Amino acid sequence: MIKAENLSLRQVVKQVEAQVDYTFLYDEQRISLNKRISLDVHGNLHSVLKAIERVALVELQLSGKHILMKPTRVGVLSGRVIDEQGVALQSVSVYLPSMDQRFITGEDGEFRFQYLAAKKRQEILIVSLLGRQEQRLNVELSPGERQLDDVTLPILSMGLEEIAVAPTTDQRLESNSSIYINREVILQSGALSLNDLLNLVPGKKIEAPSLQRVQQANLRTANYATSSAASRDAFALNNSFGVALIMDGVAISNNANMQTRNAGMTGMENANVFGGVSGLKGGGNSPGNYSGDYAFGGLDLRQITTDNIESVEIVAGVASARYGDLTDGAIIINRMAGSSPLHFQMQLRDNATVYGLNKGFQTKKFGGISFGANFTRSFEDNRDKLKAYNRWGGNAMWTIAGGRERAFTNTLAVDYNRNLDNVLQDPDDPTGTFVRFRTYNFSVSNRSNYRIDHGFISNIGLNMRYGQSYQNTYKEQLMNGTFVIYSDATEVGVAKGVYGPGTYTSVSHIEGKPIDFTARVDLTGHYYTGDVSHQLQFGANYNYSKNNGAGQIVDPSRPNSLSSAATAGNRSARYYDYTQIRAQQQLGLYVEDVFQIAVADRPLHVRTGARMDFFERFVTISPRANIRYELHPNWRLGLAYGFSSKAPALAQLYPGPVYYEIPLFQYTAVTETGAVDAANSLYLLHVDKYVPTNNALKPTKSQQLEFSAIYASEGFRLAMNIYDKRSYNGISTFRRFEVTTLDQYKTNPDPTAEVPYVIEGTENHRLTRNEFVNGNKSWNQGIEVLLSTPKWSPIQTVFNIRGGLTYTKAQPLQVMQDFTNPGTDAGYAVTGVYDARVRNTVVSNAALTTSTHIPKARLLVNFTAEFNILNKTNTRASDGIPTGYYTERGEFVTIPAFDPQNSQYRHLLQTQESLNNQNQPGVYSNFHLNLSKDISERLTVAFNVYNVFNYRPQYLRSDNTLIIPNSKPTYGAQVRLRL
Repeated sequence: MIKAENLSLRQVVKQVEAQVDYTFLYDEQRISLNKRISLDVHGNLHSVLKAIERVALVELQLSGKHILMKPTRVGVLSGRVIDEQGVALQSVSVYLPSMDQRFITGEDGEFRFQYLAAKKRQEILIVSLLGRQEQRLNVELSPGERQLDDVTLPILSMGLEEIAVAPTTDQRLESNSSIYINREVILQSGALSLNDLLNLVPGKKIEAPSLQRVQQANLRTANYATSSAASRDAFALNNSFGVALIMDGVAISNNANMQTRNAGMTGMENANVFGGVSGLKGGGNSPGNYSGDYAFGGLDLRQITTDNIESVEIVAGVASARYGDLTDGAIIINRMAGSSPLHFQMQLRDNATVYGLNKGFQTKKFGGISFGANFTRSFEDNRDKLKAYNRWGGNAMWTIAGGRERAFTNTLAVDYNRNLDNVLQDPDDPTGTFVRFRTYNFSVSNRSNYRIDHGFISNIGLNMRYGQSYQNTYKEQLMNGTFVIYSDATEVGVAKGVYGPGTYTSVSHIEGKPIDFTARVDLTGHYYTGDVSHQLQFGANYNYSKNNGAGQIVDPSRPNSLSSAATAGNRSARYYDYTQIRAQQQLGLYVEDVFQIAVADRPLHVRTGARMDFFERFVTISPRANIRYELHPNWRLGLAYGFSSKAPALAQLYPGPVYYEIPLFQYTAVTETGAVDAANSLYLLHVDKYVPTNNALKPTKSQQLEFSAIYASEGFRLAMNIYDKRSYNGISTFRRFEVTTLDQYKTNPDPTAEVPYVIEGTENHRLTRNEFVNGNKSWNQGIEVLLSTPKWSPIQTVFNIRGGLTYTKAQPLQVMQDFTNPGTDAGYAVTGVYDARVRNTVVSNAALTTSTHIPKARLLVNFTAEFNILNKTNTRASDGIPTGYYTERGEFVTIPAFDPQNSQYRHLLQTQESLNNQNQPGVYSNFHLNLSKDISERLTVAFNVYNVFNYRPQYLRSDNTLIIPNSKPTYGAQVRLRL
């Protein structure tokens, strides 16, 4: 037994030697025997030596009858976190990324990290607490003990001497080119949702805060947006689907979203349920056809509020190997729980009203608990309120730390939100539609970490999330006709149609209940190769996705077209039960090594690893590396290269069967009053059923090469990224045609015959087959720049410039265009076939922001001048010339040399001007203003205007469409109250 209370190491050594038959051997020049330690150990010699090693930071080894003592490679970093008055802060998160260790402070506000250290190295320490200014400290990790000066976390206020006004880059994040947005910048943004923070990404066009369209993240691409009112671009959908959304360390998946019509009928780009939005004349906001569904792409960012987000990291480059199931980057969201005053905020905009409430509590035994609630009401046009989006929800987070030296930390989060997206029927338009998109989300997530101070493993993390949603898409429209013919037959062959009244309300109804379970285990270990310290991260992740919804609910007697079963080649919907679809499961393994070596006496930081993902029978291996070299104290150069993959969604794997109703014979009898005599009428149709098999659908893949550079000196900071990203195996629908030969039914020439028809010969019919395939390819190249200056004291102003240029080359698998036959010519071209045209698009945007911060006045004024420099699409002159066409009967005709005088196919020609109709003729500017003022220590008001000068230039596209690049001014006022 050894008991020591503040004794020197020399005294403890003598106690041990007095009780055992061993002698200590050591070098006093390398070990300080006067170091004071305390311990109380009961046990054998091995237990005593281990206890001495831990508190004295030495290594002890038995050799014969001697105990060899030598300096350990262990270092200790400790400190204390306080507020402005010097009072210790509890529940502060202290994170050491190089060790992947997190410490939650107790009542004393102290933290302590123990690590392996062979020599000195510089690392970053992140200290944060909800509602207080985050501190990012450069610390020195070296052998031995180091006590930091007290770290002060002040309450966020405009009165602070230094505040963050723009996103930053730091090559110590998950990727060399990551963009970091902290709480200060989030508060100044006036964001209605997470999507508004993407305005801060270099090269992105700034959009006015709004909730009236689907918002999906697109990173490093110049493709069209996924929120277009008409069809949605397949390349943009693939890009947004490949952007991972990671909240509190756990990925949130959209894999089980099946809110879509049967893509086998319409193709992926047109599968959403759309409704018309008329709007008042002169409103300028009406989107025309609108859909609030977001299948086949990323999550709708409108559903994520920014109330309790502490920081956001946008990874557009090569992500860490720990993150899988992505191809185009990641958005990493960190939220926090802990003691905080009651925060109430209200934001009033011309098209939205937002209320938010947050409160954090600290308990002595049960850690920190925080609650938040949010309500949003938004309209497209406040004058008619036909298009509305309402959102409300709440969340609770509980963080607790325990164990020896608070080594175990756990954060439990519960979230619930409801999103109601409605398009009401215009009372002045009897043909208008009523459309409703509802999404209710519930999730429980848990993040656990256990810090280990000794041995190879230094940290064990376990993150889990269970999410369940209710999604309901409903559309109705008044139909007014003489009669309707429909069929509910599901067997292949000839069936009788049913006559029904032509006045009814047609309904499109889809109900989904996605379930998503994600688990990830992360282990962090440390080892040495010579004097080089390695941080080895390895682990596994598992994802389970299922949809238990009722699916596509179809009432055959209320079709969405009066000509439902009376149109040749009509594709008719049938009930499709989503519960019968089997679940999707994914498994991933990863390993990553992080280390630093010296090259030419300058640090070279290396993060290299690989992951292996298993989906169905496919296995993908994704090596990744981020390397940065400190060429000079002011210059850092980075190089990154990596592969990634994204598994298909359930809606792509199981779109459901497609039914065709081919009319064969129709005899409609009428009564003396002119009404339809259904009992004596006859309608025959042939039912064709096609079940697409997409079991060969592979994960999409991408590879990216990136060069980055950062210069920092005397307050100036310049960051630049140059990238080349290639995506392949992109998922889209491939359209082909099949020809079926059926009997030809004609009217019986004998009007007295019992059967009103006769069969004479056969007739060919064309059937369309839309199948999901891997075929799209895209190349994305570009440059991003971020520049910030030190504060210019005479005017208390900081200047920030961000900008970028993106070039995208998109190549689809096929290009077809449909046309209507105006006459009866059986050889008329109704579907033109063109070469798989390559779409070359270049987009460039930049913004200059001046931030004037006057601490004594507690005032911050941000003025942004935005420049839309370039938006141009190029295609080849030959892309609009058809190479062939299909007729109504499915016959394919090749066009060896296009004849503009040929009456059967001359209408297929598309001019280059019509293909390049996105081109912007010049540079257009826009200007925005944001003002924040602390009225008191508890009250802050903010005012922001998009397009503050109401500058709205116009130009005509090549197709004579009038384009106004700047929308009308939108105003917002925000009140933040801290009690």
